[in-house]
Amino acid sequence: MKHENHTGTSRPALAVKTFLSGIAAVALLGFAVNAQAQPNCSVGAGEQGRWAAATGLVDGDTGTQGSNNRRYGGPCGLRVAVDGEERYLTDDSPLTELQYIVRFYAFLNNAGDDPVLIFAADDGDDDVIQVWYNVDENLADSPGDLTLNVVDSGDSNNTLSFEGIGNGWHSIELVWESSDSADIRFAVNTTEDDDLDLTFPSAIDTSGITVMNAHLGNILGAGTGGSGLSMDFDDFDSRRVSRPGRLTRGDANDDGLVNVDDAVLIIDEFMGRAIASGQPDCNEDGLINVDDFVCAINIFMGRD
Repeated sequence: MKHENHTGTSRPALAVKTFLSGIAAVALLGFAVNAQAQPNCSVGAGEQGRWAAATGLVDGDTGTQGSNNRRYGGPCGLRVAVDGEERYLTDDSPLTELQYIVRFYAFLNNAGDDPVLIFAADDGDDDVIQVWYNVDENLADSPGDLTLNVVDSGDSNNTLSFEGIGNGWHSIELVWESSDSADIRFAVNTTEDDDLDLTFPSAIDTSGITVMNAHLGNILGAGTGGSGLSMDFDDFDSRRVSRPGRLTRGDANDDGLVNVDDAVLIIDEFMGRAIASGQPDCNEDGLINVDDFVCAINIFMGRD
């Protein structure tokens, strides 16, 4: 699973920077890819896999899985079981950060009915930021809400929620800062557009709060053992300057364009001839098939 870190000066409008301060340049954390047709994907630490720890996860939880695609961009993603066990990745490089942005992709169709804590950032002791996925107990087959929980300096919880986010891959992005008048932003499936963010009705006081660790996965061990439920994650991106926004749907060769070359590569992956290096799941439904070919052609032709 790709995990990128970007450094630089603060974005003036939001004064944001990454909580990953330990690596100065772009870093790909959480997987390694060899030069062969089949990728070698890893959750472990080391030269290519720089997550600090993997709790309840092994290398076999990463990669691609045929038509039941477990990744959004690139050859490697992460599948996390929702089986009552804690299963998550940890990054411990934050150094008492006061500001950061983070964006990751999540596929939650098969997460089940229980509330699941999918992302958390702590101050070394307690969580100060959380992202939850919840399914209404009365609508077991319906996607649930995505909720951001932020702790203020008075130890009160403040929440923002997207209701019924629907099926498929979702880009989840948040902007946080430590301030007596913090501008906290929460976005799902949007480009970098402040007007589409959820924000608290009034600024909240997060002064004195810092971030030291970040976690992604099934952090509290939600679910029932043996249920067969799971979640998929990919493209975790945190940075010092500018918000990452969404990746380009249908850009299967990752060259920044969507054209016939991408449509051909999508068909190649569907037929088992290649694994796309970019984002072949154009309609973001978790599958790579002819529908994605049509989606890419429609984007190229200006019809989508």
